[in-house]
Amino acid sequence: MRYRGKPIRELPENLRPREKLLQKGEKVLSDEELLAILLSSGTKGTDVVSLSKEVLKLGWDRLREMPVDELMSYRGIGKVKALKIKALIELADRMNNPFSGACITSPSEAYEFLKDKFDGRKESLIALYLDTSHRLVGLEVVAVGTFNTVHALPKDILYRAVELSAYGIIVSHNHPGGDARPSKQDELFTQRLKEACKLLGFELIDHIILDGRCEHYSSMREVGLI
Repeated sequence: MRYRGKPIRELPENLRPREKLLQKGEKVLSDEELLAILLSSGTKGTDVVSLSKEVLKLGWDRLREMPVDELMSYRGIGKVKALKIKALIELADRMNNPFSGACITSPSEAYEFLKDKFDGRKESLIALYLDTSHRLVGLEVVAVGTFNTVHALPKDILYRAVELSAYGIIVSHNHPGGDARPSKQDELFTQRLKEACKLLGFELIDHIILDGRCEHYSSMREVGLI
């Protein structure tokens, strides 16, 4: 059955997207029917399901990249509908982000997030990537070393930051055989990373060091080393 040119209200009730969802659940609805529920209405001569179908022909990747004003240039898409489409895509992206909802605004929050992510038998380096609101947009295990050493270069950390279009970076590593105090080598690496971040337009927010049992931490920002 073709929906084009026929208002939703004139369709049999069991074919209307909202009623269909209520009766059969969201799994049976097509993409255009789901989008039609969000858009709510079509335009003169085009019902909302047909409009949704035309929008989806652009493809999700294209819709994700399109600014609101470009989306509004398409027939039947005004500002409100364009904003709904962009909000939908952003929500979907956030739901697919395994770190969705995580927000790190202090060294203690960084420690609480990180403390169960280290193997106490090996020294590891982990990078957290944040947006401008300090929401977590990515986590990367940059390097895994031996019991008392791990090796990484600033570029190993910054490559992922570029991919994610991150704003800030928190790096962290553990000292399996010792306490959480930064070593001289830790200080030198942090300064090199800070300079590289500045050069590429990222902020090095902190370097968190955990002790052997991950029970205590040291923040290089708190002690004035960043």
